[in-house]
Amino acid sequence: MKSIIRNIIACLFVSLIFCTPSHAKTFLYVSLPDESEIAIFRVDEANGGLEQTSTIALPSDPGPLSVSHDRKTMYVSLRTAGRLASYRTDNDSGELTLLNIVDVDEDPAYHWQDRTGKWLLSAYYATGRVAVHGLQNDGAFDTNVKPRWYNTADKAHYIEGDDKNRTVLVPHTGSNKIFQFNFDSSTGVLKLKEGGVLNTGEQTGPRHIQFHKNGKWIYADYEQGNAVSLLRRSNGLLATKQIVPSVPETWNGGGACAQLLLSPDSRFLYVANRGHNSIAGFEISKKNGQLSPIGFFATEANPRSFAIHPNGRWLYAGGQDTGKLAVFDRNRDNGTLLKRETVDAGIRPWWLQLVKY
Repeated sequence: MKSIIRNIIACLFVSLIFCTPSHAKTFLYVSLPDESEIAIFRVDEANGGLEQTSTIALPSDPGPLSVSHDRKTMYVSLRTAGRLASYRTDNDSGELTLLNIVDVDEDPAYHWQDRTGKWLLSAYYATGRVAVHGLQNDGAFDTNVKPRWYNTADKAHYIEGDDKNRTVLVPHTGSNKIFQFNFDSSTGVLKLKEGGVLNTGEQTGPRHIQFHKNGKWIYADYEQGNAVSLLRRSNGLLATKQIVPSVPETWNGGGACAQLLLSPDSRFLYVANRGHNSIAGFEISKKNGQLSPIGFFATEANPRSFAIHPNGRWLYAGGQDTGKLAVFDRNRDNGTLLKRETVDAGIRPWWLQLVKY
């Protein structure tokens, strides 16, 4: 009798696992500066296909998007207006509801919420500065907290902190420098590390950075240099360990790197090549973090931004010159990409942000 009961319980458990419908939903947000809109696409969780569900009208042209760590707030750069907007996200419909907007410098290039959720850090391409804004509990900007501003260098392009929330990096495409700050999350104060400016060399243009999940390896892409680099921290400061071209050796058509992303499992690194119109893929050595090319995968023309689904099965790349999104199937074992279809997005898809609820 006991064995029969155990078997019944086991069968019920299995049926619950396999028969209970999943309520997970993933949405792809695409900023469209020419239309002053964000297009929202529902991702088919079975095959990665895209279906546009709505558009959100904005007061100005949107650029980079970022999402809070709890996925309840979307932050939007309103580039030419010199403003940042915060939106509440709806995890069922993907819709965005405006919380508030603050005035900042012209052309906010990127923003990142610290891991306490108390601060939004932002970098400014046009003015060479970074800022720290206080946030309310609901993710809106706390207008009662005066933002802190820091002068850095020409064309600050990105900003992000490590998993420990103690180090913040800011690459600059104009001055060929990566600034390294200590961050105090209790006060929101940034302090440049002593000797904390890494010069990457003339005509490199460090643009984006990615922290490997093991905390030891950091990757940067070089906009003018058409390359990616492996960085490691020595005595708390960055040191360059490897530089690998992001385009084939035979390519002489110029262009520039754009976005840089790690795969969800941190086994592979990808970078968008404008001009060459490709996504370059690299396998990461488990031993030392070194990069080995796995291929160059053709995209729509001028791929500024792309996004990888959290399950690692699909990659989406925007084509600024075609107004389309390319949908790629991604092999999670070897990192290769296979372009499956394209989807109309808008005049000039600028930034792609995936959010899984």
